[in-house]
Amino acid sequence: MSTRTSRPTRWGPVLIVALSLLVGGCSVDGEATAGGGADLSPLAVAPADFPAGTATRLPAPAVPAALADLTGRPLHGSVDPADCTPHQVPADGAAILVGPDPATSTATFTAAVVHVDDELAQVTELAERCARTTTGAAPTATSTVLTEVMPAPERGSVDTSALRRRMTTGGGEAPLITATTTLLAQQDGIRVIVEYRQQGAGPMTAETGAALDELFDKAVTAAFG
Repeated sequence: MSTRTSRPTRWGPVLIVALSLLVGGCSVDGEATAGGGADLSPLAVAPADFPAGTATRLPAPAVPAALADLTGRPLHGSVDPADCTPHQVPADGAAILVGPDPATSTATFTAAVVHVDDELAQVTELAERCARTTTGAAPTATSTVLTEVMPAPERGSVDTSALRRRMTTGGGEAPLITATTTLLAQQDGIRVIVEYRQQGAGPMTAETGAALDELFDKAVTAAFG
């Protein structure tokens, strides 16, 4: 097993593909809020805070698609049942960084700081109520999503939540399976989202879990002090 002391000289292919899709696949209908919010870049973690010691800030056109992935609200298509559709998180002002997992080329870490107008408790309640959903646009781009609420990390007076999702896209003998573990914190209309995204449904290693927790701590400190 690779360790965090081994840093790749280039990013894994999954991260490169993900960034290419985000930059090239976004459109104006990404539902960014008109008028905009204050730029949250000063509240974001630094690239050096990521497990590999490097990350890339997503450009503005890529942010709506990244938020769709982070929140489970599809950029195109719908959620079934419809009342399980996550609340929209505006793209304006959001700062999102994506970095590689130094132990594998099939996973990434993401840290985002965004404006919100709903409570974090609503996100948790929706996840508890909607453990199984279908998202996307039929017939070619639908995914079955299984969501599990995990014990929330304690971070003082900051509201927190934790979710695990497993997304299965396509059928047949070789569907595409993506698993995410997402840690969230919120205070005064600002939400921090830190996510580990991997291909396959295997559990995170203890080392990866520790790296995710550390990145979350740094992101919460950067945003809220």
